[in-house]
Amino acid sequence: MKPIIGIVGRCGFTTSDEVNNIRVAEKYRICIIKSGGIPIGIMPPQLVEYQDSAPSGLARLTIEEKEILTRQLDMCDGILIPGGLKRFEYDIFILKYALEKNIPILGICLGMQILTMIDEEGNQILNLEEIMSSNHAQYDNNLAHNVNISKKSKLYSIIGKDKFMVNSRHRMMVTNPSLFTVYGRSDDGVIELIERHDKKFAIGVQWHPEMMLDDKDQMKIFDSFVDACRE
Repeated sequence: MKPIIGIVGRCGFTTSDEVNNIRVAEKYRICIIKSGGIPIGIMPPQLVEYQDSAPSGLARLTIEEKEILTRQLDMCDGILIPGGLKRFEYDIFILKYALEKNIPILGICLGMQILTMIDEEGNQILNLEEIMSSNHAQYDNNLAHNVNISKKSKLYSIIGKDKFMVNSRHRMMVTNPSLFTVYGRSDDGVIELIERHDKKFAIGVQWHPEMMLDDKDQMKIFDSFVDACRE
């Protein structure tokens, strides 16, 4: 049976008329389908316009709003936390629930950074442009830099390579993901891969494998994720 993969909705707007929306990028949907899963969107529960809201300015989630999220999550065999520009409390709630229930989880770009926020005391997320001359904020899909990964990582067992080129579309960097283990970095030391081996599947990558559909190695990430969800 095909597993149901919940993709966390991200705020944005349509450029033609600047209407706010909650969306799932097409590439995520396509990757999940190609890997044998059924994608559904996980919608945030608060009655706000997220695109116009500062995360720190929103009220905390109520019991009812958490129940809305829980009912959605209970329909899912796996959770994909995608990239984006803003993270909200609902992201952290989803992450904690998935880890507690041992639901397979894949975090991409901002999604990887969110995986580290479960322990707010242990981690910092810094602006790359403020601390180094960075080739990471490349807002196209071209290959930008190498990632070096440990042979002890789950990703190495998936791809079978300890070094490969990736795209790079981020300005922020994780510094100390205390509840996850760092298994991969770029040549200039930026954390690119984190994992937890005490969970069925819990991986975060800083690059965007969904934008590399023609790369069989990168598609193996989604194949392995969906396989874990099927189990």
